[in-house]
Amino acid sequence: MTYVTAVLALTVAIETWYLRRVLERTSVLARVDDRLSTLTHTLGLLTDTTETCFQAVAMKLDQDRARGVAAESPVRGLRQRRVVGAARRGRSVTDIATQEKVAESEVRLRLHLADPDTLSQRGRHGSVRA
Repeated sequence: MTYVTAVLALTVAIETWYLRRVLERTSVLARVDDRLSTLTHTLGLLTDTTETCFQAVAMKLDQDRARGVAAESPVRGLRQRRVVGAARRGRSVTDIATQEKVAESEVRLRLHLADPDTLSQRGRHGSVRA
């Protein structure tokens, strides 16, 4: 009789331990479910916002096309020529960026797109990092 009681007590202890583990894992699953629902809601919000933005950009492009606005403004072409000309005259990227009121990376990009050979003179206006 003592052995039977000991076996039953051990069985109850093991089942209690398993039940406790199951309840802990269930609470973890509830937290994961909450996080997943938050992520789903956030992703839906981001998707809606992005879609609205693309629609607004498409509408603006259609309006500009209907009015006959050029895709590239003449200011961009002039700025490109000024940047390349200043670099050929030996001005530094920092000086050109300050004068044109743009970032140094934009100046480097314009120089690279205009003439990759111009960048071979790294001592004059820095190097382009890939």
